[in-house]
Amino acid sequence: MNATAELFRRALGERRSTLIGLTVGAIGMCALALAMYPSLREQLGALTAVLPPEITAFFGADMVTPAGYVSSQVFTKIAPLLVMISAIGAGALPCALERDGVLAVTLAAPVRRAQIITAHALAIVTEVAVLAAAVGAVLIALREPTGLDIPLARLLAGTVALALLGAFHGLLTLTIGAASGSRGLAVGVGTGVALGGFLLSGLAPLVGSDLLGFLSPFHWAFGAQPLEAGWSWAVLSGLLALAAGSVLLAAAAALLFRRRDIG
Repeated sequence: MNATAELFRRALGERRSTLIGLTVGAIGMCALALAMYPSLREQLGALTAVLPPEITAFFGADMVTPAGYVSSQVFTKIAPLLVMISAIGAGALPCALERDGVLAVTLAAPVRRAQIITAHALAIVTEVAVLAAAVGAVLIALREPTGLDIPLARLLAGTVALALLGAFHGLLTLTIGAASGSRGLAVGVGTGVALGGFLLSGLAPLVGSDLLGFLSPFHWAFGAQPLEAGWSWAVLSGLLALAAGSVLLAAAAALLFRRRDIG
């Protein structure tokens, strides 16, 4: 078996239990949120009518409409949280293997460092894709029974945005770990950027600053409202920014890991 493929298989194996747990959690939490929509719709309408516009603007969507409800409840709260946990944990895996001495043994074999980073980058992308696909599958399965009749193309756009957002933060964590070898630093930076991006994306419409939005990966993913706009140019440009950033981070991780001394 090719070394990259074997390392990829091992990386997924290390994360199997976590991925299963997060996937089950995502399915259950998203299904519950969708099932509550018919009974909450009138209350949300009344609540939105009395809330200051600044509060509703923070979530970037009208919570009463089907697309707005799914955006505010699933793609702003539940799904990003679980995907970030998955992506950052997967990105920090090489640091844990290095701490336990596994990485040094791997490097003693005829394996190139680029193969190690490639395998872990592919594992990150695969993990977040599985989790995002589970969220998308729940949305598709329950969209008609719950009255959330959102076109499939728009649900697909939102699911792709979620997966790319997770991949970006996972590969950022991988890059920090490749440069430092510190799991704590890698997780800290990945989590800090995710939290900072979420806050910037929410604050941008409140202060009327486009710059804050442009600095946020969350804004790249969901700022153009893929569940409402579908595959518009604004949505596509944000997805392309996430994809390009992910590729650059993976390349940086390979370069930094090759230059670092590993005991």
